[in-house]
Amino acid sequence: MNNEVFERLLYEEESTTIDFKKEQYRFVKATEQEKSELLKDILGFANAWRRSEAYILVGVEEVRGGRGKVVGISAKVHLDDHALQQFVNNLTNRPVRFQYEALGFEGKQVGIIRIEEQTRPIYLRRDYGKLTKDEVYVRRGSSTDPTKPASPDEISQMHVGPGHLAAELAIEFAEIERDGALGTYLSWDAEFCEMPARDSVPDLLPRRHSGPFGIDLSALEYSVTSRLNDDYFRELADYEFARRLLRPIRLVVRNVGHVAANNVRVEMAVPASAGVLVIRPSRVPGPPKRRKDSLVGLSSKAVGPAVRRREGAADIVENDERVGVVIDCGHLQPGRRIWSDVLYVGKADSGEVALQGLILADNLPQPKDFTLTVSVSVTKKTMTVDELCSLPEAPLRGD
Repeated sequence: MNNEVFERLLYEEESTTIDFKKEQYRFVKATEQEKSELLKDILGFANAWRRSEAYILVGVEEVRGGRGKVVGISAKVHLDDHALQQFVNNLTNRPVRFQYEALGFEGKQVGIIRIEEQTRPIYLRRDYGKLTKDEVYVRRGSSTDPTKPASPDEISQMHVGPGHLAAELAIEFAEIERDGALGTYLSWDAEFCEMPARDSVPDLLPRRHSGPFGIDLSALEYSVTSRLNDDYFRELADYEFARRLLRPIRLVVRNVGHVAANNVRVEMAVPASAGVLVIRPSRVPGPPKRRKDSLVGLSSKAVGPAVRRREGAADIVENDERVGVVIDCGHLQPGRRIWSDVLYVGKADSGEVALQGLILADNLPQPKDFTLTVSVSVTKKTMTVDELCSLPEAPLRGD
């Protein structure tokens, strides 16, 4: 969903293809009665008589005969698409093809539930809240009335399948260490720590070791294959700055439809004006060493991209206007997921940023818009030379 499409939807009136909700549905820590309201609306649209996708716009107030009023919702109450998918599809006779996404519009946050055309009828396998199992709830006009489910004649005439076989793909944040999804909203705390000027940071001095008879053994601390790292404290400053500011993130792309998606590619652009830093792990400073190997550089080391790209490999392309992220996912069979490489993201100031992009595939009628939202709370700090030199030695990666 992009701003242009959303703007057009604001001028529509409530019908079998669109509904406006001023406030977010109650979902987290809600009762079955409260959550069944959301469930009813999704089922109603899924079963509705329509020839196009349906949308529920959350954070928008309907204005009959005019443009809907965007009142917005708090970013903290966005629904988690993964949790919502599990909730709905654990209750229904077949998977419901829908998606929740967050969108920043006119400086406000709105939620969008998109329900596509799909195989009907869809009904509950057990009673839930105010809804009854085996009843086919259907939206007629501008509402879904749970007291008037579809009649046997309506059910018999329902379309038995989707109008076309197009891929259906979704993207969200993922856990770093394991293959779990985190939804489309991610928040964290960070520290922007201003380090001392590099020319004010001293070189590393050898540790003094006293041997027998008071002999100074400092020179024996290093072998012929290693030397003192004079830049240790300057490298430590780079490492600490990055460690406190940057957060590793990972994305997962999944096929939530019923047909295979071919040559899937994700393209995401972050405007330079957003003040967001996106870098690959190889550019993140690692923990410095007090000693440097004198033979480094003599060993042969493969550099550059591999000849054959892995599924999920992420490329970063930068220019003065934006930072672009490209992820190739190959072919995705129904139900399959691809996890991307880890990227590091940082922001110098507190705030929320909508990361917008496209998912492309050979059998998508048109690229699919998506929005992922990050919210960072940044604390400002200044470190002195003495504080830097007093920091404990950082453990090496893999230690």
